[in-house]
Amino acid sequence: MANPTRRGAEQQQPSYIPHDLSGESIAEDSEHTPLLPSDNASTPASAAQDPTTIYVKILAENLPRYKRPSALWLLPIFGLTAVGAGMLTSSIGQFQTALLCREYMNRYPPTNTTQAFTAPLMTWAAEGARSGEMFLRSTPECEASEIQAFTAKIMAVIEVLGGVTGTLSIGYYTSLSDKHGRVKMMIIGFVNLLFLLCSVIAMSKFWDQIGLPLLVIVAVVNGLMGGVGMSGTMCLAYAADCTDPGRRSLVFSWLHAGLFLGLAVGPFLGGLIVQATGSILTIIYICIVGTVSALLMLIFVMPESLPSKQAPHIRKLYEQATQDHTSGTNKTSNAQEQPIAWYAHVRRSLGFFKPNGRNTNLILLAAISFVQMLALRGTFSVIILYTNKVFHWTEYEDGILFSLGSSIRLLSLLILLPVLVHLYHARVRWQQAKKDGVKADKATGSRQHRDATEQHQGNNSGTLTSHPEQVFGADLEDPTVASSVEHLGEAALNLSDDEDSFQERRRRQSTVDSATTWSSDRTRRPSSSTPASPSSVNTKKSSSQGSPSSGEPQPNEKKLSDLKLDTWLVRLGFMINSSTYIGYGLATKGWHFYFWSSLHAVSIIAAPSLKALLTSLVEPSQFGAALGAIQVVDSIAGVFSPLVISWVYALTVDSRPEFVWYCCAALTATCTVLSFMIRQKRFMNDASVL
Repeated sequence: MANPTRRGAEQQQPSYIPHDLSGESIAEDSEHTPLLPSDNASTPASAAQDPTTIYVKILAENLPRYKRPSALWLLPIFGLTAVGAGMLTSSIGQFQTALLCREYMNRYPPTNTTQAFTAPLMTWAAEGARSGEMFLRSTPECEASEIQAFTAKIMAVIEVLGGVTGTLSIGYYTSLSDKHGRVKMMIIGFVNLLFLLCSVIAMSKFWDQIGLPLLVIVAVVNGLMGGVGMSGTMCLAYAADCTDPGRRSLVFSWLHAGLFLGLAVGPFLGGLIVQATGSILTIIYICIVGTVSALLMLIFVMPESLPSKQAPHIRKLYEQATQDHTSGTNKTSNAQEQPIAWYAHVRRSLGFFKPNGRNTNLILLAAISFVQMLALRGTFSVIILYTNKVFHWTEYEDGILFSLGSSIRLLSLLILLPVLVHLYHARVRWQQAKKDGVKADKATGSRQHRDATEQHQGNNSGTLTSHPEQVFGADLEDPTVASSVEHLGEAALNLSDDEDSFQERRRRQSTVDSATTWSSDRTRRPSSSTPASPSSVNTKKSSSQGSPSSGEPQPNEKKLSDLKLDTWLVRLGFMINSSTYIGYGLATKGWHFYFWSSLHAVSIIAAPSLKALLTSLVEPSQFGAALGAIQVVDSIAGVFSPLVISWVYALTVDSRPEFVWYCCAALTATCTVLSFMIRQKRFMNDASVL
C-alpha cells in the first residue's frame, strides 16, 4: 500500500509539464485552443488596433454616406467661410486703420507733422458724416509715423483683450466638445463670427457716436465666445474623430487646402469690390450670407462625429469592439467627466504640458506652437501698416499679396506635400524591400549551411553509433572518460548556436548519449529527457511570431515612419519660415516683398504635421481637449504677440521699420531649433501620457 503521507505530498505538488509557459494556461486552455497561438494572442484585438480605426470601420460598414461623419463635410463649410474671410483679410486691416486714424484726429489736435494733411482728413471726415457712414478707406495722410505708432499700439491693446478672454474660454468650449459634440461648439463659433460681421456694420455707421469703446466691447465678447480660432479647432477635432490615424495628416492638409483655396480667391476679389464700391460693407453683406448658409448646414445637415452621439446600434458595436481596450481606462474617464468650473479649464489645459518625465515631445510641440504664434499673430496688423508706409499699398495691392500667399499655400498642400509624402513612403518601401531581401539571402545561406551540417553529422552519427571508440580515441569503459563525454553532451545542448534548430541540438545530444550509454558499467538518466526551459521556448516562439511578412512592415514600424515624416516636415517648414522673414526685411521693392511672401507661404507644410504629431500623443477621447490645450497656448501667445511685435514696430517705425521682421525671424529660428529636439522613437513610449 502506498504511503498516505507521500500520496498527499504528491497531490499538493503540481506535476511538471515541459511546455507549460504559464501557471494558468492549463486552466484556461481547452480542446478548441490552437496549438500555435496567433501573433496577437497575448493582446486583445481591440487593444492591438487603434480605437479610432475601429470606429471608422464600424461607421463605414453600418452607416450610409450621407449619415456618416467624415472630414468631407467640412470642405464646403471651409469653402464658404474661407472665401468670406479672404475678402476681409486685406479690407478689415485697412478698415481698422481708417477707424483709428479718425480716432487719432478726434483725440489729438494737429501738430507740426500733421498740420500739412489736417485739411484733407477733416474733409474726409465731413464727407463720411454727410453720407451717414464712413468712407471706410485709409488715406495717404494716415501713413504718418505718429498715426501709425498710435494705430499699432491701440490694435495691440485690442488684440491683448481678445487674447486674454479667448484664453479663458477656449479650453472650456473644447472640453465641452468632448462631451456634447463638435458640431454644437462649431455652431457657437459661427454665431460669434456673425456677431463680428454685424459689429463692423455698427462701427461703420456709429463710430463718431460710440468710438473706441465699441471696438473694445467687440473684442471682449469675441474672446468670451471662443475667439475666431475656435471654429477651426473644432473642425480639426471633428476630422480627428472620424479619420484613421494613418491618414490624419493628409486629411488635415486637405482642410488647410480648402481654407487657403478660399483665402486665395477672397483677398483679390475683396480688393476689387472695395476698389469698385469704395466701401467694405458690400463684402460684409456677402460674408453674412455665407456665414448663415454654413450655420444652416451645421444645424440641419452635418452629422455628429463623437461615438457617444451616434445611433444606439453604432454605440453598441463600438463599445463591444473596444471593451477590452477601454476597461483599463474607465476610472480615468469617469474622473475626467466630473464637472469643472469654466475658469479652471485654463489651468487644466496647461496641465497637459506639465512635465512628468514621459511627455517631452508634448512639451516641445507646445513650445513650438507658442513661439510660432508669438511671431505670427502680431504680424497680421503690422503687415498692413508696413506695406502702406514702405510701398504705399492700398486694399488692391494688399489683396494681391494675400491672394498670392494663399494660392502658394494651396499648391503646397495639394501638390508639394503629397509629393513629399509619396517620395518618402516610396523610399521606406524600397528600404523595407531591401531589408527583406537581405534577410531572405541570410535565411537561404543559413538553410544551406544547416543542410550540409545535418548531412555531415548524419554520416558521423552512424560511425559514432557503431564504433564510438574510433571517434573519441579513448576507452569509453573508463568512468572518467564517460563522465567527460556526458558533460560535453550537456554543454552542447545548452550552448549551441541560436541559428541551429532545436531538433538538431536534440540529435547531437542523443548522439553523445548513445556514446555514453555504450558503456556497460555506467547507468544514468539520459539528459535528452531533460525538458526544455520555458524561457528558451518562449524566446523561439516570440521570435517566430515577431517576424514580419516580406515587404510588409509591422504596425509600430509604420507608425514610427509616419511620425518621422511629420517631424521632418515641421523642421523643413520652420526653416523656410525663418529665412523668408529675413527676406521681408531685405525687400526694397514691391515685387521683392511679393517674392518673399510666396516663399513664406511654402512653410504651411508644417501646420498639418504639427497637429498630427499632437494627436498621436493622446487617446481619441482626448482629441478635443488636446487641441483645445494647444489653442489655449496659442491664445496666450496671442496676448503677448501684439505687445512684442506691434510695440517693436511702433518703436522702430521712424528709424528702421524692417527691424520687426528680423525679430520674427529670430522667433521662428527658435522653433526650428526646438523641432530638432523632437525624438520620433519617444512617440512610441509617450503615447497616452496624459
